[in-house]
Amino acid sequence: MQLTADQRQSYADQGFLVIRNAFAPDELARLERGVRRAVESGNCLNGDKPYPTPATQYTVEGQYQDDPDLLFIAEHPTVLGPVEQLLGGPACLSAFVSYLKTPGARGTSGDYQGSSPSGHCDYKTYQQAGSSLNWLFAIIPLTDLDAETGPLLLSPGSHRASRIVALNDRVSRVERARADDIAPMVDAGLCRGDLLFMHMFTWHEGKANGSDHDRFGIYNKYRALDAPPGCGPQLFRNASRAALSQAGRRLLPHCSDLPFAEARLVIEREGKILLAADAGGWRLPGAPTTIDDPGAQSVTARLISQLAAALEDELGCEIPWMVYIGDYERQNGVQRVFAHLDDAGRCAADGPGFRWSSDAEISKLVRDGALAGEDADAIRAWLHQPYLRGVGESAERAKRVAAKS
Repeated sequence: MQLTADQRQSYADQGFLVIRNAFAPDELARLERGVRRAVESGNCLNGDKPYPTPATQYTVEGQYQDDPDLLFIAEHPTVLGPVEQLLGGPACLSAFVSYLKTPGARGTSGDYQGSSPSGHCDYKTYQQAGSSLNWLFAIIPLTDLDAETGPLLLSPGSHRASRIVALNDRVSRVERARADDIAPMVDAGLCRGDLLFMHMFTWHEGKANGSDHDRFGIYNKYRALDAPPGCGPQLFRNASRAALSQAGRRLLPHCSDLPFAEARLVIEREGKILLAADAGGWRLPGAPTTIDDPGAQSVTARLISQLAAALEDELGCEIPWMVYIGDYERQNGVQRVFAHLDDAGRCAADGPGFRWSSDAEISKLVRDGALAGEDADAIRAWLHQPYLRGVGESAERAKRVAAKS
């Protein structure tokens, strides 16, 4: 599916685009079967509450699913074609989510910065999908979102009230809009089978379900392949990837059934990388993690929180932000690597057990077998990959900073 020039311009101006009646009835019926099957079997968040418990939101997360009746929609050409046009190139699936709200379920929560009790935008430095600097929503309602069921409200043009600002020559941060910076919300008028593309910075609000039937739909997030989330991606299970077609599997580049075993940090200062002594060789500073489920919600922010605390003990400095670099599977689990540019000179690890090494010195250490190849690959990715990188933080730090602003 190709968007017209007018549609692309409307998305650029408004921060969202609605395609009416985008799917055939049999496709919607198939998708509904997949959602209901997951909810009724308890394979979802709040699955311990038997469906249909009143006033309950059931959240179906794609990283735990292997049902083609659900996952087929992720690679549907009506979705994927416009996604890649709006993002400007190849995309991947950051999050596959379906929300089903039974009668009486409340509306959306407010912005974490405290400027609105119910409206918000989903760019957050501590979320696995929301911390990318080039992503969007693809939303498919499976019921009419009318006044009773709970409309989805959008603020036209609100995406332009947030700005991406360079922090240094590698990383950018977002000056995030507040509720008093945006235009009033309007009802998107979404009906079953419509398709809404919504910009990452667009403010929105979902109203409570005041009807006598379920309010449900698909709320997927896609990002540009060259704009990794600042705090790192959520890992899908291998079975989820296998449920896609051979061609569609490119949409899930981040998959593993192993737990997170360790997190490490590339720290650069004045063109050199900090290494720590390790059993006759060298390694990136880091620590073991205590997270068994790589697909769990907020796992990425928890990794950053654990790593930051460990590095404060090891190096004696606070790392204010990190950016995701890559994941490396080892026998005991996944090693996730982040990076930080220490242009402020916070990290004064210059004593025994540490060294600052140039790119050429790191290459020699690898040749001599004194530095693991995974660490060297992560360093090269940080130094040489031309990615659009935004900062990642723990949820605790992001909310603490927001409370002071």
